[in-house]
Amino acid sequence: MAAALVEQVMGWFPRAADAIARPASLSAAAGYDGEDRVSVLPDDLLRSVLSRLPAKDAARTAALASRWRHLWRSAPLVISDADLPRSAVARVLADHPGPFRAVTLFRSRFARHERALSEWPRLLAAKGVQDLVIADNVRDPTAATQPLPADVLRCASLQRLFLGFWTFPDTAGLPRGAHVFPHLRELAMFVTTITDQGLDYMLTCSPALETLAFILNKTPERVQLRSKSLRCVLFWLSMVEEEVAVVDTPLLERLILFEAPPGSGEDEVASLPVKVKIASAPKLRVLGYLEPRVHQLQIGDRVIKPNTRASPSTVVPSVKILALKVNFGVLEEVKMLASFLGCFPNVDTLNIVSTIAEEPTGRHHAKFWREVCPVQCVKSHVKTVCVKEFRGDQSEFEFIKFIARSAKELEALLIVLTKENFASEDKACGLTNKLGALSLGVPWVCEEAGMLVLGPRMENVWSCQNASDLTVENPFH
Repeated sequence: MAAALVEQVMGWFPRAADAIARPASLSAAAGYDGEDRVSVLPDDLLRSVLSRLPAKDAARTAALASRWRHLWRSAPLVISDADLPRSAVARVLADHPGPFRAVTLFRSRFARHERALSEWPRLLAAKGVQDLVIADNVRDPTAATQPLPADVLRCASLQRLFLGFWTFPDTAGLPRGAHVFPHLRELAMFVTTITDQGLDYMLTCSPALETLAFILNKTPERVQLRSKSLRCVLFWLSMVEEEVAVVDTPLLERLILFEAPPGSGEDEVASLPVKVKIASAPKLRVLGYLEPRVHQLQIGDRVIKPNTRASPSTVVPSVKILALKVNFGVLEEVKMLASFLGCFPNVDTLNIVSTIAEEPTGRHHAKFWREVCPVQCVKSHVKTVCVKEFRGDQSEFEFIKFIARSAKELEALLIVLTKENFASEDKACGLTNKLGALSLGVPWVCEEAGMLVLGPRMENVWSCQNASDLTVENPFH
């Protein structure tokens, strides 16, 4: 599993520098009369064209005419070590005056060629790189990572930075302040170890940072989010040991917590709940996955417990899309689910993944769902509910009954079967029939509501790219 994840994310790195664009075809357009219209274009426009070509193709244009010979040297280049041998990358970095529009280095083994490659980060810092992907080419996520060259942190021109397979350097002796990374908008770290101090340094020195992503990362024990610019924070298979605290993030719209990393022990996770603290995030719109088994939610100074009643001090009214993971067969998790829902009174889209306990209790907690206090978001706002990994346990049916009876504004209830149940025609038909009978037997509050039973998408369409893409309305679908 880990190897597959490495391949998936490493495949993202070359695409991260989206300035790399290759034309679909170089053939002449229909009706072309042979006249050279390109040469009459002004130099600034030609440089813009060259800056969107891979460095190898841009250099070749010097053979077109004498006028082109100086253009590639004065155009912001796109460089990838997937397109050029290491010797050619070194030559371009040394000879081209810059700036570099996008540089992608993910096939080079920095540990193996430490002396030969140590000069690259210094050249990048001196020549104005804008988008930088720099990953030590290590395929084993458990291997010891090399220290990130400190010169990478001197690239003041950076707008996007993707780090892979590094240990973040000591920042004690580095300059601090908004001038360090004045243009940095996106920071992603993949299998990169960073301390509390290192993260605080990056947040302090990046006044324009909008997206922060931890992917298969060893994150700090405590993540303290203080930023006037952050809009999206993503923990993708990256377990924080103690807490994620949203301290002061006036623009934060999305906080994604997607699973513990592969190999995390269930007993260890259960015994060490991670605190998720929300102090100040007035624009937080998307939150999840919260897991009662894993997370302890705190809003302001109040820790949310199974019996916590909603009050002005325990709610986050801005959240519209909420995702949760819960074992419906465990009463403590069911109670926490109800308490979590009470903290987000204006949720209109609810995404729930049904999980499995190590030892199923066989209880369905129908009495709890009949007697639970009204939940504001379910009663007045929820329009779409999606329950994934549905196995057909009675405890799951009891929750669906609760939604059908309580949600006055419900428009769609989506039930996504597990792969195993969907692969069996008998099981899929049996569950569909049972859900259909439930739909007819429950007095739906909203007459317009409907239930749809779906099979799972066989491919993994939910990726770290989509989760951090603010143009995607609901990143959990």
